[in-house]
Amino acid sequence: MSESELTRLGVELVVASARLTRLAARDVSALPHAAMRLLGRLDELGPTRISELAKADRCSQPTMSNLVQRQEDQGWVRREPDPADSRASLISLTDAGYAELQRARQEAGAAVAARLRQLPATDLATLEASVAIVHKILNLESLEASPR
Repeated sequence: MSESELTRLGVELVVASARLTRLAARDVSALPHAAMRLLGRLDELGPTRISELAKADRCSQPTMSNLVQRQEDQGWVRREPDPADSRASLISLTDAGYAELQRARQEAGAAVAARLRQLPATDLATLEASVAIVHKILNLESLEASPR
């Protein structure tokens, strides 16, 4: 595949996955979208500084601090001193936060499943294989991050 074809495929994958995520999120009543993003990010990254969470979510540090505070008040995240820097804190998921995230993911999955039921078995098999490929993509090291 040429570079332009790979780029086109990349664009289509990003657009389709973003639209699918928004479609699924519309039916999630378990928690607000911003909270789900934060809890999901913590599930992915583990204990993380607020500055890194803000960078990953592409928002300001004060905005992320407010979001973390709200989730901390809910009992879904906790702050602990960063062993590498006593001036900083690490934010992590609590068991209750992980359970809430799983509940929201189940709601989102059920919303997508309602549409999946309408697909033929061959499409479902292709989609299952495609999900495995997406996981491979997510685990590949970026060429930009590799030493040249």
